[in-house]
Amino acid sequence: MSMAMIHLSIPIKDIASTVRFYRDILGCTVTRQQTDRLDIDFFGHHLVAQLSELEASHKSITIGRGNYPLRHFGVIVTPDVYDRMLSSLIAAKVDFAMAPDRIFIGTPREQSVFLVFDFSGNAVEVKGMPDPQQVFSAG
Repeated sequence: MSMAMIHLSIPIKDIASTVRFYRDILGCTVTRQQTDRLDIDFFGHHLVAQLSELEASHKSITIGRGNYPLRHFGVIVTPDVYDRMLSSLIAAKVDFAMAPDRIFIGTPREQSVFLVFDFSGNAVEVKGMPDPQQVFSAG
């Protein structure tokens, strides 16, 4: 199967805080910056962050211990990348929408996971798995 690149556009409230979150904290590369948008290499995928004060994120469903934003995106990375991102977020004092946790323990899909809001309110989930392809496991 050939791999495809995901393209996702998200609303942001300002350029500077978005650069700080995605480049400085998560370690992504900003590949193009314009007055009203950013193109970001989000772990090999094309993330477009566009200025839009009118868009809003929502906490809309209950999963686990609390409200969880139904509309979210994220990345599945190896444990070393997960730990680096987690440390960077903690050092930057970013609030967690879902605190770091381990889920699906004892299954092929066992993973570390957390969810944060970027500085524009977009929900970003990060999963750490030794073999990220196991996310597709039925077990």
